[in-house]
Amino acid sequence: MMRSNQRRCAVTGVLAAALLLGACVTAPPRASLSPELARVTLETRPQDRVEAYRLDGDLVDGLRFDDLTPGAHELRIRHHFETMGSASGGLLGEPQWERCILAVRYGGFRGGEHYTFETERRGFRSVGWLNSAQGEKLADARVIRCGPGV
Repeated sequence: MMRSNQRRCAVTGVLAAALLLGACVTAPPRASLSPELARVTLETRPQDRVEAYRLDGDLVDGLRFDDLTPGAHELRIRHHFETMGSASGGLLGEPQWERCILAVRYGGFRGGEHYTFETERRGFRSVGWLNSAQGEKLADARVIRCGPGV
């Protein structure tokens, strides 16, 4: 049987590990935007997760895109969201995590401009689109693939 001091140490260790893991997945704050570069911010519902995946075919190192040079780029984004389970994926009603990879190609990125890529789930799939800083839709994303192991 664990004594209260041992229990306290075990709980403290678990909390410390959780804080460290949380720090690993939180992106640090960004510096101000250079007038020569464009910035894309990723947005989704609070219960979902969205992260940068590829920029112009190259893997992205991190949760978001680095600031972009002006011109044409293709962005690929991973969207993770929870759905209710199915008979094939687990117990009925048991939550399952789905992942979709979306791609958006846009040829008009301009220096000094902020863009937002928004995504949301529609059933077992994702939809996404690129907006200007003024909220104007610039391009729709296409789904590359979806599934529990994507």
